Amino acid sequence: MRGIIFIMFLTVLIPVVAYNNLPEWVYYLTPATRLWIATEEINSAYKDGNLLEVLNDTEKRYDTNIEITTADGKFVYSTLAIIDELPADLSKAEEIDKGYMLNYETKYGNKTSDSKGYLVREYSGKDYEVTFLDCYMYLDSGDRVDVYMQVSSVSTTSKISLGVSFVSVMLALVLALVVISYYLKRITKPVNEMVKITGNMARLDFSQKCPGSSVIELNSLSESINEMSSALDTALGDLQAQNKKLAEDIENERTIDNLRQTFISGISHELKTPIAIIQGYAEGAKLFYASGNVETADSYCDIIVSESARMNEMIMKLLEITKYSSGAYELSSEDFELRSFVEDWFERNESILAEKGITRENLVPEGIYGNGDKIILSSVLNNYLSNAVSHTENEKIIKVYCEETENAYRINVFNTGKPIEEKDIDKIWDSFYRADKSLSRSQGRFGLGLSIVSAIQKLHGQEYGVNNLLTGVEFWFDVKKTDAPCENTGEKKE
Repeated sequence: MRGIIFIMFLTVLIPVVAYNNLPEWVYYLTPATRLWIATEEINSAYKDGNLLEVLNDTEKRYDTNIEITTADGKFVYSTLAIIDELPADLSKAEEIDKGYMLNYETKYGNKTSDSKGYLVREYSGKDYEVTFLDCYMYLDSGDRVDVYMQVSSVSTTSKISLGVSFVSVMLALVLALVVISYYLKRITKPVNEMVKITGNMARLDFSQKCPGSSVIELNSLSESINEMSSALDTALGDLQAQNKKLAEDIENERTIDNLRQTFISGISHELKTPIAIIQGYAEGAKLFYASGNVETADSYCDIIVSESARMNEMIMKLLEITKYSSGAYELSSEDFELRSFVEDWFERNESILAEKGITRENLVPEGIYGNGDKIILSSVLNNYLSNAVSHTENEKIIKVYCEETENAYRINVFNTGKPIEEKDIDKIWDSFYRADKSLSRSQGRFGLGLSIVSAIQKLHGQEYGVNNLLTGVEFWFDVKKTDAPCENTGEKKE
């Protein structure tokens, strides 16, 4: 009996040693396979001539970062940069800022062919370190494509899977030991109890313990099983806690990544209105200068300068938001007057409202102040009012009014028109979702505006939403209030 136990001990020890000494490359097999497929798709796209479209699709589907360097050393593509077009001949592409290039330290690499290989790289941030797997490939033109994938979470999942398999193997060995003991020794009550209890252990029930026995070997076995049960119970609890934390970390990483991609895409969405304003006033200034009306032309130029400065500041803020994944972005906090905050938008878009015959009402009272990052909160207001202009029907009225809640001022933007269908209410905040399918990309509507609103409000820790009313739709968002009082104003459409 002791010989059998010794043999089983060696059987358990060997897998333990093997598990604890697995080489690191084992955990990279899954991401390496995905990267290999991704690079093959990119290589095929290069030959077919639709490279940019496949690059964007690959980044989303495989959750990767991509960089392209031409044969002569030009840095022409990065996931972090906005690239509108990419010529078939990459040597003719415009070089982009190398500040978008991912700064990793290479640990080691493996060349799989003359044109392709793998590199394991580490990125050291302020508060953390991340390991990436880089599958690089040289195209027929000599241009180099690097496809990066974060492998820390994948390798952790692989380790957990192997750990679960290891525990299963250990349980199987314990059951085998019990079965062997059952057939080699007389059938006794202690052995039956052991079988029953180990069966419960297989179902993850560790509440029962094996009784003692007068047989030394069986008594020792009972104690060993009890110790293993306690150890497995503790290990299982730890594993469940780690799995929960891992799930939270993965979800948090996914949320941060989606937020980063939304705001990078949102830059072009946000620039449309100020660029249109600048273009209109520039054309007007040119005409007034030609007709000799210098005073009006100068005022138009002042508006262009002001709008350019505002646009530049907005770009800088939106680019800062890409730092959210590293936790480096900090919201600014300032008090600002809410009525002028709304009125500023109406004044800048007066010509558009007049052209569409829209009646606007700013019912936010004077002298009340909100607190937050005014620059990106103006993006929330701009998205709401721009949507209102696009969807206003019937009486063509846009009304903005304020309500006071316990800790915030609620800014309501109401427009007359059709209500939002119930099936779309919960989806309109998703990126690229368009409830009105008639408003296509060619018309400049990409379904990013309300997802930007959602992200900004979450950053501020404030609520937002939409209500269907009888004569129109009311969108609202909360702004943290200061000590100044706010009276409810403006009648809602019932």
